[in-house]
Amino acid sequence: MIHVLKHVESITQHRDRTLLELGVASALFELVKAQEVNLYKASQHGEENYLSRVTHVGQDGVSYSQSEFDKGGEPLPLHDRPEMIACVEQSQIVRRHDTERELHIHCFPISIDSRVLGVLEVVCGAPLADDDLGTAEGFLGLYRNYLSLLDYSERDTLTGLLNRKTFDENLSKILGHLLSSQSGDEATTQRRRLRNDDGSHWLAVVDVDHFKRVNDQFGHLYGDEVLLLLARLMRESFRHQDRLFRFGGEEFVVVLRATSEEEVTAALERFRSTVEQRDFPQVGKVTISIGYTTIHPHDSIPDIVGRADEALYYAKGNGRNQVCSHELLLSTGKVTPRAAPESEMELF
Repeated sequence: MIHVLKHVESITQHRDRTLLELGVASALFELVKAQEVNLYKASQHGEENYLSRVTHVGQDGVSYSQSEFDKGGEPLPLHDRPEMIACVEQSQIVRRHDTERELHIHCFPISIDSRVLGVLEVVCGAPLADDDLGTAEGFLGLYRNYLSLLDYSERDTLTGLLNRKTFDENLSKILGHLLSSQSGDEATTQRRRLRNDDGSHWLAVVDVDHFKRVNDQFGHLYGDEVLLLLARLMRESFRHQDRLFRFGGEEFVVVLRATSEEEVTAALERFRSTVEQRDFPQVGKVTISIGYTTIHPHDSIPDIVGRADEALYYAKGNGRNQVCSHELLLSTGKVTPRAAPESEMELF
C-alpha cells in the first residue's frame, strides 16, 4: 500500500500533462508487472478517428512526446487497431489475447464528460488478475480526475479551446523543440527526412470582422453564439495536431505544423472561406481576418505574436475577410522590418 501511495504522491505533484502521463504509465508498468504500458491520444479528422501514441513505458525503455506540438507516434486510423474501436466508440474496457506473441492486451478508455480522449493500453504476459485490474482502473480514475482539473484550468470556459494562460507555456515548448531539432544529430535528421517532416511551425491570429457591431445589433448572447460556432468550425477545419487558442473577445490563435507556406495558406484560406459561407443564427453572414507568420527557433514570443498581429492589422485595414502572410507582406514592401524589442516583456 505504501508503494502505491508513493506513486500517487509522485503523480499528483505534476502540473505538466506530459509528466502526468509518464507518471501514470510508469506506475502501472511497475505495479502490475506489465511488459509495456502505452497511452494513446484519440482525435478525429473528418469522419475518421485516429490514435497517436504519446507515452510508452516498456522493457525497452521510455519514450514520450515532449510537447503538445510534437507529432508523437504517427496518427494511426482507429480501424487499424480493432481491439480499440470499442474503447473509443463505446467507452468499453477491452481485453485481447495476442496468440502470435503470447501477450494479453488490456485497453481502457480515457473519458472525460462523456468524451473519450484516448486509450490506456497495458500489455502483459498473462491476463491481469482482479487486484491488478482494480489497480489499473484506480490509476486511470486518478488520471482522469487530474486531467479534468488540468483541462478546466487550461481551457476557455465558453468555447472549450485552449486559453490565453496556456499559450506562453505551449509556445515555449515548441521553441525548445525547434532548437533541439536544429541541433539534432544525423540520425534525428534522417528520421525527420523519412517522415517528410521539416519541423516548420506557423502562428496565425484570427479576428472576427465587425464583432462589436454583432454585439451592439443582436446582443451579447448572439455574440457568444457566433464565437461558439466559430470555435466548432475551427475544430472541423484544422488537423488534430494543430493547436487552437481563444485569447478572449473575438480573437483566436492557431499554431500549425506544415511542410510549406503554401500548405499553411491553403489551410487558413479554407477556414476563412468556410466561415464566410456559413449562415450564423440570427446574425447571418460573418467574416474573419487572419494574419500569420512562421516560427523561427531563435524567436521570442513577442516577436512571433507581433509579426502575426502586424499581418492581421494589414488585413483588417485593407478590406478585411482575407488571409495575410507577414513574410509575403515584408517581401513586397507592404510592411517594414520590425525593430528588435527593448525588453523581454511578453505581450500576453
